[in-house]
Amino acid sequence: MRTTPAVMMTIALAGLAACSNSNSYGPGGGGGAVGSVDVGPGVQFVSRHNGSVNPAVDSVPAGTTVAWTWSGNRSHSVRSTGTPSFVSSGTLTGSGTYAVRFDVPGTYRYDCLVDGQAMTGRIVVIAP
Repeated sequence: MRTTPAVMMTIALAGLAACSNSNSYGPGGGGGAVGSVDVGPGVQFVSRHNGSVNPAVDSVPAGTTVAWTWSGNRSHSVRSTGTPSFVSSGTLTGSGTYAVRFDVPGTYRYDCLVDGQAMTGRIVVIAP
């Protein structure tokens, strides 16, 4: 099967569009929205924005809602550790989403209640 140059260009442009992000917060590189964290099928938190893993680190402007998205069938949680803090998710299994709005600047640390320090992250909330 032969792929035409037009098809290859379409695929390349679609890939660039999927990986672009015009938000200036955080280092970029993962292609996802700022404040989007995947709770992977294994023992991992992964920032969709910059690809950081254990710790997944995202910098967001105050007023941003951060969403953690579950996949796979392992049990995980998002548990706030330290000060400042946020309301923890409780343990979830399967697919789903947990979201928290961060209005107060600071560095919010979290881990997984099930996996502890093997699965960590930080949300750095920046003043407007």
